[in-house]
Amino acid sequence: MAELKRLTPLYKKHRGKRVPVCDYHGTCKNKAYKEVYPSLLSGKHKRDGWNYLCKKHFKQEQKRLKNKLPYAHI
Repeated sequence: MAELKRLTPLYKKHRGKRVPVCDYHGTCKNKAYKEVYPSLLSGKHKRDGWNYLCKKHFKQEQKRLKNKLPYAHI
């Protein structure tokens, strides 16, 4: 399987401050909403680190993992 490459920058300027951008497959350009930690879940997610997700992708992943996604506010 081909490894996905990040297409957008990691941060963008918002009101003069650097804010993180959503990490969802490297294609989303929205401002990050939550910092999620899939590595804290058991099973196949153990190798995952942490990600920044925008509100849309955070809700999508939380629904997929049945509200068991550990996260922190940004």
